[in-house]
Amino acid sequence: MITAGEMMAGITGAFRLARRDPGGMVWFDATPRGFWNSFWAAVLVAPTFLILDVLSGSLNDETTTRQMAIKLIGYVIDWTAFPVLMIAVVDSLGKWPNYIRYIVAYNWAAVVQMAVLLPIALLAVAAPSPATLLLAQTATIVLLVYRAYVAHVALAVGFGTAAGIVLLDILLAGFLRVVSDQLMRV
Repeated sequence: MITAGEMMAGITGAFRLARRDPGGMVWFDATPRGFWNSFWAAVLVAPTFLILDVLSGSLNDETTTRQMAIKLIGYVIDWTAFPVLMIAVVDSLGKWPNYIRYIVAYNWAAVVQMAVLLPIALLAVAAPSPATLLLAQTATIVLLVYRAYVAHVALAVGFGTAAGIVLLDILLAGFLRVVSDQLMRV
């Protein structure tokens, strides 16, 4: 079981990385126990994930129990598929010793990303405008750069490789979203 102090350390490390401080890495528990505990970030951001789905219209009053189950199973698969895929990627890059610290940083970085996305999504619903759209697009770009920075620092790879890892993550998440959406329509 993870402690509140361990959660705060992970979130602190993620916020430090968001400030482009590579020293944020020292806040992460890069042990096997820290690896597994970092998946508690999925529990922390799950409510925000559901709120974003409600705001986007993919969950509503007509959502069935089956559709909710598909959504939640898709969420779990999304949180586990990328770390599994990254085993092959880091091995091919010769960065296996950095795998655990990357996944730990990657998982806790999701908390920072949701902390940025939720207020923007709420603002977009409350006051839709071209300025809000621009803010959302800018935030998306900043968060993609942040994710690349996390890969760059945690894996000790160049920015091109880090950008490729982010692209791989986006493609995998998009594929999983398409499969989930197709299953929800059946």
